[in-house]
Amino acid sequence: MKDSKKVLHVLWGLHAAGIENLALQLIKHSPKNIECDLLNLEPSTLDMLPEFNALINKERLGSIFNFSGKSWKLLYLSLVLARRIKPDGVIIYPCNSNMLWVALGMRLAGVKNVATCIQNTAPRASRYRQKWKRLLQLMLLLGVKLVSCSDAVVNSIRPLIPGAKYLPVIANGCDVVEIAKRAVSSVSSSSSVGRFRVGMVARLDQIKDQALLIQAFARCKSTVWDLVLVGDGPCRGALEELSRSCGLDPSKIFLGKRLDIPEILGSLDLFAFSTTEAEGFGIVLIEAMAAGLPVIASDVPACREVLADGAAGVLVPPGEVQAWTIRLGELMSQPKTRQRLAEASATRAKTYGIEACASRWYRELIP
Repeated sequence: MKDSKKVLHVLWGLHAAGIENLALQLIKHSPKNIECDLLNLEPSTLDMLPEFNALINKERLGSIFNFSGKSWKLLYLSLVLARRIKPDGVIIYPCNSNMLWVALGMRLAGVKNVATCIQNTAPRASRYRQKWKRLLQLMLLLGVKLVSCSDAVVNSIRPLIPGAKYLPVIANGCDVVEIAKRAVSSVSSSSSVGRFRVGMVARLDQIKDQALLIQAFARCKSTVWDLVLVGDGPCRGALEELSRSCGLDPSKIFLGKRLDIPEILGSLDLFAFSTTEAEGFGIVLIEAMAAGLPVIASDVPACREVLADGAAGVLVPPGEVQAWTIRLGELMSQPKTRQRLAEASATRAKTYGIEACASRWYRELIP
């Protein structure tokens, strides 16, 4: 391809999660002059391999390279691969200490344009905050561009690296049209028989707060609403035990890892996103909005930003079970309010189209 550029996308496993889906969408919607390859550094995790293979079949993705290693081995393998395929740019999705070795290998191989995604706000605990600060400083020292997914994220890291003059923000995007189309194909039919579903899609880990949602839902004591949680993670066991103690049936709540997220969203009547101050964006939040769902979310900087300060969804203080119980109960009993919120969220979702997101990423990576 004349004047084509090669971009290498780097992931730590093909998890069924947010940054992996972002990588998938950026590859799928890359400009015509961009050729993409994928490096997977955790070959044992291949949840989304069929989706990436589909991009190979559609000639949107060239090759998938799988290898594992740490420290010097990771540096060596990255250096060898970069010299072999000669990428013009590299996007490193998870920003962690392992990826420092990848970034170093790419820079030693002569790759000028390397960027990493920062998807969560800076840790508050002093010990982790200092580690995060050192990581970001080293990334900058290597000439890696730090790209945040929201103003909330960049505002949290700027105090750690005051000397950084340029910290670009590129909001995560999703295929709004495709998600809406797939969601409509499985629009909730339960409401027609007098049952409704509220759900949350997110990894079951410390950054999110499904525990609060479980408690609030149980306190609502609804006989016509069901709660579903999509995702997996280290907190699953504790959350299942919590649901039992609240009088709920875990087998009906926890759906595990799923790849048919748009269809799941279409089966819901209300989307809840209970999370913590560490939340950087929450890609699934805009996916729920694209599916035309009314949204209730934690009033943390990232959610406030996405939901336009509450214009596109209900914001509730994080960690406050009673406040969540009241607002959740109100929404569950007010169909007209849910309809108004659904219209507002669908309109807001259009500002997060993947086309604009992808265009900005490639312009930022290869000026």
